[in-house]
Amino acid sequence: MENKPYHHGDLRRLLIETGLEIISKEGEEKLSLRKAAAQCHVSNAAPYAHFGNKDEFIGAIQQHVMERFTQTLEETARQYQNSPELLLKLGYAYVLFFYQHPFYYDFLFSRKNIKISLSLETMNKNENPPLEILKKAAVQTFKKTGMSDESIQDTLIAMWALVHGLSAMMTMPNVEFDYDLESKIEAIMKAIALSSAALKEDPS
Repeated sequence: MENKPYHHGDLRRLLIETGLEIISKEGEEKLSLRKAAAQCHVSNAAPYAHFGNKDEFIGAIQQHVMERFTQTLEETARQYQNSPELLLKLGYAYVLFFYQHPFYYDFLFSRKNIKISLSLETMNKNENPPLEILKKAAVQTFKKTGMSDESIQDTLIAMWALVHGLSAMMTMPNVEFDYDLESKIEAIMKAIALSSAALKEDPS
């Protein structure tokens, strides 16, 4: 790993990015403030101006990843806010984010402090910003069709299971595919949606 010089004022950001790189390549158990400091060309004491200990450092790294994920979905939601493909595009952005950054998936969702509430009653509590974006888009889309809250709730769970499960599959190093999955994400999601619709029409 290359040592990285930093400019005055952005040491915290650089430490976080360096810490993330260390975890992705060597594992969380190998991360230390001392190691991150060495790779940033600063004294061993310098990181403690930003993080009290390793746990705080990891928490800041987690927040950084979550903010990047949130920003990705926010940008997609803004771009397609008036489009009938809003949910499809959000699902694509969700899966693509982890496909392009496979380490982020395990790092985020293995943490005990990540809250995942699929209940519509927890809307706007901002406990999990990316999931809140999906919830709001689902409500916005399905309310227009006259769908009941219970049906929206069921559909939201199915949606999240689809994008989260597909993300998990696409980040597994031992899963092989016959083609470039990035180009097929939307097609796979549409195929699953069509299969689900067919099952509803013919439950036998």
